[in-house]
Amino acid sequence: MPRTKKPPGAAADRRNGRRAELTVVQGSRLELPQPPPGVAWCDDAVAAWERYWEDPVATALTPADEVLVLRWLEALNRFFILSRQADQAPLGVGSQGQDVLNPLYKAAEMALRTVESCERQIGIGPAHRASLGIALLTEKRTLADLNTQYREEVPRGGGDEEPDPRLGTG
Repeated sequence: MPRTKKPPGAAADRRNGRRAELTVVQGSRLELPQPPPGVAWCDDAVAAWERYWEDPVATALTPADEVLVLRWLEALNRFFILSRQADQAPLGVGSQGQDVLNPLYKAAEMALRTVESCERQIGIGPAHRASLGIALLTEKRTLADLNTQYREEVPRGGGDEEPDPRLGTG
C-alpha cells in the first residue's frame, strides 16, 4: 500500500526531518527589467512585481530562478494587456455572421496559464507556498519573549494595589 501524502506545509526534508524555513534576507531582490522591445509594463504588472519582492518567499530565489521570475512578469503583463484589449470589443462577427468571442481572450488565457504555472514554482499564494513546504519565519517568539513584553506593557501599581503574582515581582 502506498504512503499517504503529508498535508500541505507539513513536508519535511528527508535528510534532516526539518521543514524548509525561510528567514527574511534583504538585498536579494531583482530590479524591474526593461520590457521587451515594443512593449511597456502595465501598472498592474509593476505593482505585482513590487508586491512579490516585498513577500518573504522571494528570498528563496537563487540566481538560476531569474528566468522563471521574468517569465512570470512577462506573462502577467501580457495577460493584463490582452484581456483589457479584448474587453474593448468582447464579441466579433464570425465567418457565417454569428457572434464570436474575441480571439484575444484565448491569448490572454494562454498567458494566464503561464502565470499560474510560474506562481506554483515560485511560491506565490498560500497554497503554493505550503505545497513547496515553505514556512515563513519573519519572527520567532518564545514564551519568555511574550512574558518580557507583557511585563513592559503592564503598568506597575503605584501604591494601594497588590503586585500581580504572575509577574514574579511580589
